[in-house]
Amino acid sequence: MPVIVHDGRLDLLAGNAAAAELLKPLTATGRYERNIVYQIFTADALPELVGEDGAEQLIRIAAAELRGALSRYPGDPYLRSLRAELMRASATFREQFERGEVGATRSAVKRMRHPVRGWTTFDIEMLHDPERDHWLMLYNFRDDT
Repeated sequence: MPVIVHDGRLDLLAGNAAAAELLKPLTATGRYERNIVYQIFTADALPELVGEDGAEQLIRIAAAELRGALSRYPGDPYLRSLRAELMRASATFREQFERGEVGATRSAVKRMRHPVRGWTTFDIEMLHDPERDHWLMLYNFRDDT
């Protein structure tokens, strides 16, 4: 089962080998390479991983999640710098962020291209540790048969 942990600034803290294999197309480089929102808006392979409809949904959620993080940490220089970088680098991010949505997704059903299984549906659950503001994401394979 793919599992990742990210913090309240949306930086990836840990992930198992199954998550690294599944999410490999979202790799990024530079100062924000571990930030999942940055990965989503800068990875050319996003539609390849989640399909066109999935990519549209994910970019909407990612922008809302970043807006939520900025509301929890309004003076955080890292988050403010990340927002500025994405505003500069991605017209898609600018469009989504300016919609003003704020969100924190707790669960989802996502269809993703697994490197071995092909198109696979996952039930994704997010568990939150409010003391440390860490999030555990579990990618459960859905049995569609």
